[in-house]
Amino acid sequence: MPATRFHPYHGQNIRLSNDNMVAFRETSFAHALVFSEKPLMPGEIFLVEIEKTERGWSGHLRIGLTQFCPEERLELPQYALPDLANMGKSWISAVTKTHNRLFAHNRTSAGEGSSSFESVLGSTDVINTPRGKVHRSTLLPACRAYTAERSVRDRLRTNSVINQSGENFSQDSVLPTDVGSRIGIMFKVTDDVARMHFIFNGEDQGPSEDIIPYRNGPLFAVVDVYGTTKQVRIVQLYGVTSLQNACRERILQLTQKNNFHKLPLPKKIIQFLNYEIEL
Repeated sequence: MPATRFHPYHGQNIRLSNDNMVAFRETSFAHALVFSEKPLMPGEIFLVEIEKTERGWSGHLRIGLTQFCPEERLELPQYALPDLANMGKSWISAVTKTHNRLFAHNRTSAGEGSSSFESVLGSTDVINTPRGKVHRSTLLPACRAYTAERSVRDRLRTNSVINQSGENFSQDSVLPTDVGSRIGIMFKVTDDVARMHFIFNGEDQGPSEDIIPYRNGPLFAVVDVYGTTKQVRIVQLYGVTSLQNACRERILQLTQKNNFHKLPLPKKIIQFLNYEIEL
């Protein structure tokens, strides 16, 4: 099955690498839009991991869906919000440190509120999607040991690590805007109505109140590497591009499952997880 990649058409401040699976904003905090290479299927999860952040900016990653096809090379605006959203055919949300489930604060089309919903992820360890099965562990935040920024990578501590902003955190307290956080987007069709779902670190945030006219055209994932978010990587849920990627994801799954993240990892393992050394 082919791997998931970013489309080669992107904002002027973006540099793609690792076979178009990593998006890095080289300068400024604007002109950093990237799109999925192919449109999403209903129920397909598009997942990115925050790999680097940068101090000195306000705001964070924006993510959503758009019916603008990147292949058409439209003139890209500076920002996803509000610029791209105001152009229509796009449904985008900002990722914040203190997120709340959308469904708990929105109203349904009938005007009724609810504090609960049935997660699109289900309750089992294996999630069925139209492109294949996804293990729930791959949606969880990445191992703290490798997600620390380069400047502090050697300052690992038992149970915690310091990120680029100098904040102390543990595996159990990962914010959506932290390095290592995994942010997903998908849309689900129910009774011929499509609604968008955000998945933050393995948790379905509930359906958006926006009704998406999915029959009007294909829906591409769109990411704005905005503000403090400096670099994101696509997490391969369906396609494996190399033995290194496969081993890397397996190591991360094992550290999460067996609580190995509570122990400092050897320097060679950290370098491997950051693609600094190959097999």
